[in-house]
Amino acid sequence: MGLPFVPISSRLISPPSLMRHLLTWFAGCAIAMVFAYTQLLDYYVTLGIEIKTQSFLERTAIQYTRGVPLPADRNLRGYHELSSIPEEILSKFTPHNFSHGNVKRFLNLDTEDSQEDLEGKRFTVETIDLCSEQVCDLLFLYPYKLDDTRWLYLLHGIVGSDEDFEQLEHTERVALAIGTFFAILLILVTFFMVRSLVAPLRELEKWSNRQSAEARVAVPDLRFSEYNTLANRLQDAFQSVRDVTLREKLFLRHASHELRTPIAILSSNLELMDRLTERPDRSGEENAALLRQYRAIEDVRLLIETLLWINRQSDQIPSSETVHLDLEIQGIVASYRYLIDDDDVELCISGADVELFAPVSAVRIVLSNLVKNAFQYTKVGEVSIVIEPSQVVIENVNRGEIDFVDSDEFGFGLGLELVVLICKRFQWLYSQDEIKGGRRTTLKFLR
Repeated sequence: MGLPFVPISSRLISPPSLMRHLLTWFAGCAIAMVFAYTQLLDYYVTLGIEIKTQSFLERTAIQYTRGVPLPADRNLRGYHELSSIPEEILSKFTPHNFSHGNVKRFLNLDTEDSQEDLEGKRFTVETIDLCSEQVCDLLFLYPYKLDDTRWLYLLHGIVGSDEDFEQLEHTERVALAIGTFFAILLILVTFFMVRSLVAPLRELEKWSNRQSAEARVAVPDLRFSEYNTLANRLQDAFQSVRDVTLREKLFLRHASHELRTPIAILSSNLELMDRLTERPDRSGEENAALLRQYRAIEDVRLLIETLLWINRQSDQIPSSETVHLDLEIQGIVASYRYLIDDDDVELCISGADVELFAPVSAVRIVLSNLVKNAFQYTKVGEVSIVIEPSQVVIENVNRGEIDFVDSDEFGFGLGLELVVLICKRFQWLYSQDEIKGGRRTTLKFLR
């Protein structure tokens, strides 16, 4: 029942900027690349140490099978039984899932301590005399199967000097600096690349804003073929809109001229008929009929002027004047009361005499559509019209279920679209809310 709620304005959520989106994406990729680069650097440094150590231990084990004794000055110990390895060292290589030629590594630095502790070289296990008088920084256990029953377990310790640690830290700093440099370079390159892509879009936006219903603006060179193709498509679309607008303008202009002549004739003939039939005993019904005809002709004339102004076909804005809302509504109700005369509808009009300074044609057209709509969609119930300062509230409530044929033809045949256009042009607030059994329509005049 009634017109659907149609807000005049709504808040639009601005979508993200393409340039900001691309820059954020590439900056995130650059930071991830630097992080991955430093992690890979640490991994490959560790892997290089393991490969080098495993190669040394493998050569040592092979030479041992050929009778060459183990070197005594390489921080190396050989064991034929796991039980022979010191328990505090062996426990660091659990579980004992050793396989032939698979070296095990243990970092003997307590990495959870503070930087001061690391510089002081705090260790998790004492390596006895494996690394002479020092404690090994790295421990490697290399199992080698001599035959079906015998194994050789090589325990190798590595001591990093202060110079080695400083060199590693220097290498990490250099690697981080290089990664940061390339990340910044990537961001800068991305920034200029994205700007070169976005700049033509901004030029396209400026060009489209310069378009109008009358003027045709030449398509600019947007540097890229895809953008130029899009601009040409938009130019064709703009031209199609201009053609349609021109046809509508011509139609409205011709129609307005064609309608003004018969309206003037009707108005003159009605005035002549009024004078010819004027007599003291003329009934009230006759006078009311003549008044309705005068009002209908005036409404049509005002409607034409309003339509032309809404469609920007007339430079003459409908003049504003003092409008008495109560008188206007009473006249509108009298014109459309026939819609509820044969129905069980209770009509209630309340409110004080409210004056409004606005174009009378616009006010009359909007109120006529809303009142007629409330009458049309109420068969058994109530229609209430409340006149308040600067606004009118219309409610229609049905007391029973009733079926209606959907239609958007209201008032002067222009319906909701005309109501919305007029309210938008004059910045009036128009809304409808569903209530039990009907709808409440609110028209607020802001100025």
